[in-house]
Amino acid sequence: MIAEQTYLDAEQAAESRPVQPGGFGQRGPDYDEPVFVISVAADLSDMHPQTLRTYEREGLIDPSRTQGNTRRYSQRDIDRLRFIRHLTQDEGLNLAGVRVVLELGEKYEGAKRRIRELEDMVRTLATRLQTDVKEAHASHRFEVVPAPNREMEVHPRLRRRPPRPKQPATN
Repeated sequence: MIAEQTYLDAEQAAESRPVQPGGFGQRGPDYDEPVFVISVAADLSDMHPQTLRTYEREGLIDPSRTQGNTRRYSQRDIDRLRFIRHLTQDEGLNLAGVRVVLELGEKYEGAKRRIRELEDMVRTLATRLQTDVKEAHASHRFEVVPAPNREMEVHPRLRRRPPRPKQPATN
């Protein structure tokens, strides 16, 4: 039994994925699912389909391909295309500038992921350390240790010696 595939036109897709104010798209479990054909992706990103093909040739976007080699775009791809459009039309960047911005953004996101990983590692190690300290304290007996006699002198080399005999004063 073959499942029937349905494709959304641009209006249906726009209605099914509302754009949040200040953001480029709604993120959900199917955010990375490649469902949009090139004409719908072009309408959603407000670009011409040929522009999408150009951006793919330039390496700025990498849509999925079906077995029949047709392009399929995900919501993440649509958001990336909208961001590229913003950079080129609103900010005046050329494609080389867009590539640099996208690469820096990817490095930034990678660094943020690494920082989160390191923070998790630090939390784990701190928890282990607290547990180890508690176990160490629980396993030791605390005893009262008598202080040394007042007659003992502590040497700078940290050796204990008996006090020196007092010599009679000569006048």
